[in-house]
Parts: sequence; C-alpha cells; structure tokens
Amino acid sequence: MFNSRWGRFVAAGTMAIMLGSVLSGCTVISDPKLLMKQPMMSLDKEKLYTIVQKEQPSESKLIRPKDLNNTSMIRVADLNGDGTREAIVFYETPNENVRIHGMLLEEQGGTWVKKLTFDVPGNSLQSFKLLDITNDGNPDIVLGVSVEAQKALMAYSYKGGALEQVMGGVPYNQFIIDDIQGNALDLNGDNESDFVVVTLNTSGFATIALYQFNEGSFKEVDRMQTDYTVKEIYSALGGQIAENKMGIVLDAELDDRSTFSQIIYVKDDKLINAFKSPDQTYRDDKILSSDVNNDDIIEFGLKETPKGWEHYVFDERMWFYTFYQWDGKDGKKFVSFQYRDDANSFHLNLKSDWYGKITIDTKSEKNKYIRFKMIDTDETVGEIKYFTLSQWEQEKGKSWKEITRNNEHIIASRGSQLDANPGLLENLSQTNRKEELNE
Repeated sequence: MFNSRWGRFVAAGTMAIMLGSVLSGCTVISDPKLLMKQPMMSLDKEKLYTIVQKEQPSESKLIRPKDLNNTSMIRVADLNGDGTREAIVFYETPNENVRIHGMLLEEQGGTWVKKLTFDVPGNSLQSFKLLDITNDGNPDIVLGVSVEAQKALMAYSYKGGALEQVMGGVPYNQFIIDDIQGNALDLNGDNESDFVVVTLNTSGFATIALYQFNEGSFKEVDRMQTDYTVKEIYSALGGQIAENKMGIVLDAELDDRSTFSQIIYVKDDKLINAFKSPDQTYRDDKILSSDVNNDDIIEFGLKETPKGWEHYVFDERMWFYTFYQWDGKDGKKFVSFQYRDDANSFHLNLKSDWYGKITIDTKSEKNKYIRFKMIDTDETVGEIKYFTLSQWEQEKGKSWKEITRNNEHIIASRGSQLDANPGLLENLSQTNRKEELNE
C-alpha cells in the first residue's frame, strides 16, 4: 500500500504516421488524424458486436478505455487455457450506484454466449489490458479505473467458469505492465512477468514500486522514492532501454516548462537509476520518449540549439529535437534528430549523418520561411515555407511539396534531391495488439 493519494494522469501516447521523404534525407511526420480510416469489421466481429449489444442492459452504454494507446472496446482471448475463446467488454450505467460493469462471453458452436457479468468500482475506465501477470500461462484482465482524480489498478483471472479478483485497489499515477509491443514485462530477468507502479504524494515526491505475483498474491519486490519533486509523470514506457537491457522510462514534468526522463532498470531485484542525475535528460519542453528508429529500444528526447542561434533570446530560437538511448553505462548515445515548428504541427526527421554538420540559417523566420544549410559550406539542403491558400494555388505541383495545412497556411518543403528520394507511407504505431475488435 502507498501512503500517497492517487493522482491525476495525462495520457500521452500518440500514433505517428510517416509521410514520405520531402527533403534530401528527411521525412515528415504530420497530423495522423488526416490519414486514419475507420477499420472494417469481419463478419465474425460483426456477429460478436451484435450479440454484445443484445446482451447489454437496455439503458447502458458500451465504453472504451481512455488509454489512447489502446482504445479497443472488445478484447478476445482464451483466458483459461481450454482452447475456447472468451470476449470481454465493459458498459456503463450512469443512473446506478455502480457505474461500470464487465461482461464476459464465450465462443460456443459458431456463436457467442454470455457467461457472466461483474461490477467494477470507479466511475471511469482508464485502461484495459489482457496480460499474464499471475504467471500461470493464461492472460489476466488488468484494469485501471478512477474516481475523480484518484486511480486504482486491479486484475481478474478467469478460472473454472468464475472470475476471481486477484488484485484490487492499488493506487497509481502511472503503471508500466507491458512493453512497447504490448508484451508482459520481465524486468528482473527471472522469466516471469512483473510490473511497476508509480505514485505521487501531495508534496510531489514520486514512489516507484516493483511488483510480482508470488504464492497466490502480488508482493512488492522493491521500491524507491525520488529525492526531488515533480509536477506530473506524463508518460511511462517499459521495454528495452539499451541493447539487451530491460527497464522503464518515465517522462516527468518538473514545472510548467521543464521536464526530464528517468530511466530505471532492475538488478538483483533492486530498482536502479541508469543516470545518477536528471541533468543528462533535462530539457525545456514536454518531449515524449518513444522508439523513434524502430529498433525496439526506447529513446528519450532533448532540445538543442542549432549552431549560430546560441545568443538569440530563448523564445526566439529555432531548435533541433534530438533523441538518445542510454548507452548501458554512464552516458547516452545519439540516435536521430528532428525539426518541429512551435505549434508542433509536424516533425521533420533529419538525416542522422547530418547531426553536427547542418544548422538553420539565422535569417529564417518562424511561420514564414526556414532554410537548412551545411555549416561548413553554407549549401542549402532543405527549405520549409508557409504559403497562404492563394499563394499555394500558384505553387502547388512545382518544386514545393505539401507537409500539412491549417485554416491559414499550407506548409511545404523542398530539397535538391527530392526526386531521388521519393519516400513511402509507413505506419509507425508502437503497439502490436492481437485479437481485438476495433469497431
């Protein structure tokens, strides 16, 4: 149990869409909502969805978890290892004392049959995962729920036709129970799953606790408390934090502007900070850690001043956003870098080989025209320009390529080797969920 109150949580996961090479050695990540399409349901999923609608109470509403990384309404899995699939869905009854309820159905003879319903404490479903956290070989139902600003973690196992609550009421601000591919975590290397719960007390100190199922219940293996205060833990990821090294990465907000990433691993069942000081990961922006280069290792982001901009007023500078991995020892290893506009409406991935060799021309103007150039030769390697709608009508189809648009501008780019580097459309989502109904 924790002495601190349950705190509020800001979901920070987002899905990025890669939009082709628009500069020599560059790619642009733009607004993913413009490219998303409503998934099509198979006949099997349509049948299940229809049965769920018939079985739910007449005045209830099916609900999705608020976790932006995984909002699927219905999950399907073999929960008890008998070779038969079960489906789990949640619905809300706003006018009842108990607002959230779960329904479990079983696949039988080509159809689905309701087996049981169960009440869930809380008034909001924050997250919903199917993971084997009891280490019996079968997935458990893991839920994050909230009552106003307080959140709690709970889990259920389905055995012998009945649902057993195996964990309930563990308070959290963030929990890390799976890796960036959606697989259960094994942080201490014992080939059994474990997870981390993070809580903030009223003074802003964070407690980080490692849990594992042992002898019929969840035991706290180890815990650490930060010796500095934070305003919020706005993102938490689990997975590889260096080559062949598992751990977690917490993105924390110190105040309204300053943030840092805390990287933690487990050795001999003890939680250990990868960096001795938060200075290694400190930045003046809210940057999300992620696997930016798809090597299954989590990178953290920094904000760096391009050469020539050092003496400009802080708010007038343009920036490079750089991403690093922990090197497994005492330092960090550069991976990639980007340019982002102040509105964060697009991310321009720059060629990694250019790091330290290019800068942004100091004659560039925010929200008007930006020129990327080689430091040694002043050669232009790429440009970004903001066009009005009428200007774009004259320029489209020429050398400029659209990045994104808003009500006032078309943002476009060009590079000298654009035709030699046409790019591709690639889905960069870090999730790998199976057996879900994305209706």
